[in-house]
Amino acid sequence: MSVSPPALRLRGIRKAFPRVVAVDGVDLDLFAGEIHALVGENGAGKSTLAAIAFGELRPDSGTVEAHGTVGLVHQHFELVGRLRVWQNVLLGREPRHGWRIDTDAARKRVGDLAKANDLTIDPDALVEDLPVGAQQRVELLRELERNPSILLLDEPTAALAPAEIQGFFGTVVQLAKRGTAVLIVTHKLQEVIAFSERVSVMRHGKIVAAMRTAETSVDAIARAMVGGDLPRVAQRETTTLRPCLTVRGLRAGGKEGGIDGIDLDVASGEIAGIAGVEGNGQTALADSVAGMIPFRGSIAFSNGRKISIIPQDRHVEGLVLNFTIAENAVLGRQDLPGLRHGILLDRARARRDAAAIVERFDVRAPSIDVKVRTLSGGNQQKLLVGKALIDEPPFILAYNPTRGIDVGAAALVQSRLLEARNGGAAILLISFDLDEVFALADRIYVMYRGAIAGRFDRAGVDRAVIGRLMAGSQ
Repeated sequence: MSVSPPALRLRGIRKAFPRVVAVDGVDLDLFAGEIHALVGENGAGKSTLAAIAFGELRPDSGTVEAHGTVGLVHQHFELVGRLRVWQNVLLGREPRHGWRIDTDAARKRVGDLAKANDLTIDPDALVEDLPVGAQQRVELLRELERNPSILLLDEPTAALAPAEIQGFFGTVVQLAKRGTAVLIVTHKLQEVIAFSERVSVMRHGKIVAAMRTAETSVDAIARAMVGGDLPRVAQRETTTLRPCLTVRGLRAGGKEGGIDGIDLDVASGEIAGIAGVEGNGQTALADSVAGMIPFRGSIAFSNGRKISIIPQDRHVEGLVLNFTIAENAVLGRQDLPGLRHGILLDRARARRDAAAIVERFDVRAPSIDVKVRTLSGGNQQKLLVGKALIDEPPFILAYNPTRGIDVGAAALVQSRLLEARNGGAAILLISFDLDEVFALADRIYVMYRGAIAGRFDRAGVDRAVIGRLMAGSQ
């Protein structure tokens, strides 16, 4: 570690919101040329601390000393979908000829910046047409264009595929070698071990452990995060398999990101996992099964399409952030038997269900009457998953169910999915986390360019073969 003064120095940082102290007396140093990981459970205060270091939030007390320009890549992208890549990267900083924007110079500037940082992107692409991994590169480029000497990354790989993660960290390592001080807020402990030099662990708003990465382990970091051992994941039980979902010759979506002639089956009492790099047709498959887009071919449910969905984007498709936990818990479920008396909602039952979700899925909140936007991203995700599973549905479509949540919360969500499977539910799992697919799936389908590139039963699965199929190799 450098003996020079820290590029970023935080002392006694405290920040409270109504009913909760998010950051409680935190000291942290970040040095030029280092990659420092900040980890902790959902709601531990990590994102709040990063926002304070960036200057987005004002602390109630404490000091922030930054020797250089600070950049922050947010967990939830702050991009304008209807603008092109170069417009997002240079927004407010466009090169001009008099009053006119020099579009040729702008495109070249963004293209050169992407090339210099090994970030593949088309400057003219519309951001709303890009997959999440490409949008992540745009978000990073926007900060790099400002040439920060201190770079804060809040869950930067939550939506990236394994190959994209390697490329992303290749860029981050090069930035650190050039002297940039990098702080990464993350839940992915393997990445912490692989790429960071130091790690600080937050719990309940405080730094509870700080260590050099080379001198610790994933298990030790995880125990420090949760204050003990991780929750035990449910055991896989033998189940009676019965046909539930049958898909034949499915075609949907456009040329980019569409699907072309997919066959797959999901039985009651099993988890069928979809492995693949993002952008290979997974969203078109999910939307077709959910009945959200037109398709050709056949989709047949033995239970009459009684499905529950964990959507891929909790903010866009899953939750209303300005509604309370209680209000969100009933959204999409309001027509279920027992939740209505005629045209009126049974509010007492709805509140009991919300309380049950909070307890069973460990949603950390002062009460069920707080707005969902006040929750951490991980607690929002646990609420979303709980809402999907609380009624014991016969078919579950789970799209990246543990995206952006800590190891303890991920273990809990995965345990609840296995319990649903053991109870006879049919689960179609779409996840860009290959470790999650291997941990949960009874059979694995590999998707590549809108087609099924391979099908494997759990007993005969070969990780190397699946990795090659995901990349388009045999």
